[in-house]
Amino acid sequence: MSFTYFLLDTAAWTWIIVIAVLLIGGYFFLDMLMHKGIGSRGSSGLAGNALSQLQTLVDPAHRHVIEERDRKRSEHDDAGDDPELTS
Repeated sequence: MSFTYFLLDTAAWTWIIVIAVLLIGGYFFLDMLMHKGIGSRGSSGLAGNALSQLQTLVDPAHRHVIEERDRKRSEHDDAGDDPELTS
């Protein structure tokens, strides 16, 4: 059997190596994210707050929602309970 069937040109080997490195790097990157807990439930609250602040720039009528939320948080900070769970 001829070995020329298994030989690839330089460009093909380059792409195979690039794809393999990206797959392995992506695996370790996602593993690190899961290990640190970045993909957990805590980060979604920060994103929601940031989007809510951006919405006030586009829709100024939304500002009263943020002011009410901040007022509830400041009232409940001293008590130590979660303002989102209490009405």
